[in-house]
Amino acid sequence: MKKSEELKSILCALLNERLSQREVQSLKDEGFEMKKPTRKAAVMIALYRKAASGDLSAIKEMRNILGEGSFEAVQRTVTIIDDISP
Repeated sequence: MKKSEELKSILCALLNERLSQREVQSLKDEGFEMKKPTRKAAVMIALYRKAASGDLSAIKEMRNILGEGSFEAVQRTVTIIDDISP
C-alpha cells in the first residue's frame, strides 16, 4: 500500500468515527441535529460556519463539494451604470 493510500485510509477512518455525546449535545444546542453524528459531519459544519461568515475559500470549497464548480467557471457580464449625479 502506498503512503498516500495509507494516509487516505487513516483519514477516512478518523472522519467516520462517531462524535462523543458531549460533542453531539454541543451541536444540538447550536441547532444541528444529525442521524449519524460523525467527525465528517462536524468538519462539514465547521466548513459551513466559515462559509457563512464570508470566508471565500470556504465558500469555494463548499461549492466544489456540492458540484457547483468554482467561481472561476462562472462567467457573467457586469454592466456599470454611472448615471447618478452628485
